[in-house]
Amino acid sequence: MCSWLFAGFEYGSNPEVIGRKPREKSPPQGYSIFSSFEDMETARDISYVESVRVSPAGSRKKPTYHGFFFYNCSQNELPQFDPSGRYLLGMRVFIASRDVLPTDKAEIGIFDLHRNNKWTKIGETTTWNYQQGCRLHWIPGSPDEIIWNDRSGDGKMLVSRVFNTRTRKTRTLPIPVYTISPDGKVALSINFERIVHKEGCRYMGIEDPYRNLWAPGNIGIRKMNMNTTEVEMILSLKEIARMMYPDSLPSDTIGRTLYFFREGFNPSGNRFIAFVKNARHDTTITEGYSMDLEGKNVRYFYNEPSHHFWINDKEIIADGTLGNTGYFLVRDDGSGTVKEKYINSPNGHVSMHKNGEWFLMDTYNIDGYLYLYMYHIPSKKFVPLAKLVNNADFPKGYGTYGPFRVDLHPRFSSNGKMISFDSTHEGLGRQLYIMDISHIVDNPPEL
Repeated sequence: MCSWLFAGFEYGSNPEVIGRKPREKSPPQGYSIFSSFEDMETARDISYVESVRVSPAGSRKKPTYHGFFFYNCSQNELPQFDPSGRYLLGMRVFIASRDVLPTDKAEIGIFDLHRNNKWTKIGETTTWNYQQGCRLHWIPGSPDEIIWNDRSGDGKMLVSRVFNTRTRKTRTLPIPVYTISPDGKVALSINFERIVHKEGCRYMGIEDPYRNLWAPGNIGIRKMNMNTTEVEMILSLKEIARMMYPDSLPSDTIGRTLYFFREGFNPSGNRFIAFVKNARHDTTITEGYSMDLEGKNVRYFYNEPSHHFWINDKEIIADGTLGNTGYFLVRDDGSGTVKEKYINSPNGHVSMHKNGEWFLMDTYNIDGYLYLYMYHIPSKKFVPLAKLVNNADFPKGYGTYGPFRVDLHPRFSSNGKMISFDSTHEGLGRQLYIMDISHIVDNPPEL
């Protein structure tokens, strides 16, 4: 471990692990390995990796909460660490466990990991939510530009801000950004104000002008040239509706809402996946489609897409769909079918290490705990990193899967030797943590 990184911070005690099965023999590197998630979950005496809280928690009277509020779905998407690995982005908020109001400000800042995790505020936003934050990230390929979503000065529209760490200046872009291409040249946007599913992913304060129309033809996926800021709509909701229902559009569209929810580029940036949500009656149906950067060559990807990661230009690994548990391989071939079960473990969030040998994964609440672990692809071994008490505060009427949950959303650093995650295990509300995993990735399990 790097001594400068951990100076001046106290480690929290590791949570007690209660189980039945002994752990498998640990390799000489000093970490535990298991052949299945079940064995890892029920083992005793596991060698966990210590984590360090980067964020200050404030006081009881004035608590502060921090996090990154999402994870990346491809190698260059939504980077939290700068290319050097020294600077870590974070968002500071001052409320928890209640709905976000349009007046609730969040601070945008940078933690300097070489200077005792010093926080520098670089901006603010009133456009954020509990599950995806404000889409804060370093612009891919840039060592000095940071982007996040915000509201315009008059409060009438959503925009994005770009802060340059070298010039210390901020510029405004005309649309909010969901993701940016791996080369940093093209941004994609969705209609955030149209999101209606109750999972803490909507920006409050701006009404959808087309809320009474199920599939309007003049809104949809927009792309923006990051150099010229030119904006172009490449696929409308009406167009995707006709692809979803080629024979005839549904008759009961009054009071229903069709909208794009997520977008994510494949590694080369020549195609991206987009989620389409059809909110009807008491259910929301989600479909995944892929397309090129002109909104053409649209292919059906798969039904009920959720958390995923592009492992190459033609395949993603996705957590369970249609009630299934585990991680599945899905190919961008237009068939819309799940090919095979890749990993047998609980659903959660998944990212792939830059060397292609590891998956970084978490779980939702399991008997009061959230699990953080890695999966070594060549050996098919599970390596536990942490078992964290779920201390998120859930208001009356909301469960552990509601909008106020705090998912770990683990992210790799730029060099792959460290991870970061959000957590509540210390009882301080959502806070931001880092963990050194270099001893694991540098010394993988034997084949």
